[in-house]
Amino acid sequence: MNYTEKYHLPQWEETDRIMRTDFNQMCADIESGIDMARTEAAELPYVVGSYYGDGELSREIMVGFRPQFVIICGNAQNTSSGEGSEQGIIMAGGSVTAKMLTLTENGFGYEVTNAWLPFPKVNESGQPYCYIAFR
Repeated sequence: MNYTEKYHLPQWEETDRIMRTDFNQMCADIESGIDMARTEAAELPYVVGSYYGDGELSREIMVGFRPQFVIICGNAQNTSSGEGSEQGIIMAGGSVTAKMLTLTENGFGYEVTNAWLPFPKVNESGQPYCYIAFR
């Protein structure tokens, strides 16, 4: 019997005796590899996500850990003209601070103290935002 180069999966030849134990071991190896890949993906040093704004003045986004650094970006509809969009990026962590963005035990939150502040917009109702939170 031969084996594949990358994953050591069995490659039977015409003269090989096919054994149940070979199939069982192959399936166990595949399952182990899938579990290892899931574990490695879960331990990435960051989480990428998105949310839609709800228009509230404060909100918390849960990511499952206390981030060291967060970047939020999005396009908000220009409410003064009803056209185009205002692109905004806000970030916090380390020596970078943002008055409205705070890091919490399970994610990040923001609080807008002046609703009339035009920029950066991080929770315009119905608008999509994306973020990256670093562990």
